[in-house]
Amino acid sequence: MKKFLLSFALMNTVLLLCGCWDRYEIEERANILALSIDIADEGDDIVMHEVTHAKGEFPVTEDQVVYKMTAQLAVPGKVMLGPSGGETNSEETDWLLVAYGYSMKDALSNLQQELAERIYLGHIQIIVVSDKIAKSGLKDIMDFLRRDFEVRRTSWLMVTEGDAQEILKATPPVQTVPSLYLANTLQDAVRYGKLPGEYLGKIWIDFSDIGVDAMVPLVKSKGDHILVDGLAYFRGYKMVGKLSPTETGAVLALQGENPAGYTNVVKPENQKGVYLVKPLRRKSKISIDLVNGQPKVSIHVKIEGFIEEELYTNDLNEKKLEEIEKTISKFGEKSLLALMKKLQEDESDPLGLGAMVRAYYPKYWNEKVKDNEGWYKVYKDLDITIHLDYKIRRTGLEWG
Repeated sequence: MKKFLLSFALMNTVLLLCGCWDRYEIEERANILALSIDIADEGDDIVMHEVTHAKGEFPVTEDQVVYKMTAQLAVPGKVMLGPSGGETNSEETDWLLVAYGYSMKDALSNLQQELAERIYLGHIQIIVVSDKIAKSGLKDIMDFLRRDFEVRRTSWLMVTEGDAQEILKATPPVQTVPSLYLANTLQDAVRYGKLPGEYLGKIWIDFSDIGVDAMVPLVKSKGDHILVDGLAYFRGYKMVGKLSPTETGAVLALQGENPAGYTNVVKPENQKGVYLVKPLRRKSKISIDLVNGQPKVSIHVKIEGFIEEELYTNDLNEKKLEEIEKTISKFGEKSLLALMKKLQEDESDPLGLGAMVRAYYPKYWNEKVKDNEGWYKVYKDLDITIHLDYKIRRTGLEWG
């Protein structure tokens, strides 16, 4: 009996071990490293093959658009995985192809028809969408990306003003693969405190979570490189505004994120000196209370920094140091409040204050708010107070 049970268990185990049923060799893959998504213009030479549907049979709506998808493919044998002394440049390692479609999958199916190898999205580094698409909504694009199991959560989603294809045309001389350069640019921006770590997986969570809105890196083409131009912020799946690099630093301060990447210019009142102060460490505490049946938010930010530069004077002393701290604390509070007012007017909640209210006061949420639309009505007039305490810990070798 024991032998029979053992044999039965082994047989079931073998049946469950199905192996790599969906494996296909690297030589059989068309490795897409980056995608850009634009809305096709009337002047484009739009060609859609009869792959997913016969001509004229796609069930389009009145506001239907045609996506222009540009794919950056790795050229087999040209991508260097380590140091190389050769003369391979970015123009030899990648291949740009354009396809059109009524949806993401429709465009990729049309692209697949032009390739011998099977499209593989497991190595995709960046996905760039135009602000025109972002303002109309990313729900359909996110639906496809979430459903495709090959797409990595660590990929980058970016928004750019104008033509998204221009971002993929950047051919930096410092790296052989443009998409890797673009991805590294954003990773370094996070590492140096210029951007929050808004990877694709985090953005998916923010789009899906109740009481939280997403932020997406905003970039701009500069020919052979890109400019990190701040953040695009959303209301639901639609982009409703953008934050400058300075405002991005303010959001990171409200979140208490470290390291800090942006220097602040300080001009104390009734003094001729101008000081450039760099934050070192930040802490943020967000408190939410119900006052007279309405939520009230209090944000306390603590920042420690140091003086990087002193202009138009050279007489720094302890008294002036105190004045600098008071000035930057007062100015910082006004800037943070102005930022929150901007987000409230656009009904975008990237700090996730709604999620905190929902977690701390579920009865209030279920009775008064109920969903995101109900929260936006409350959030728009939400009472928010901010206190900033800025301390300068280092001044450098110049003193007095």
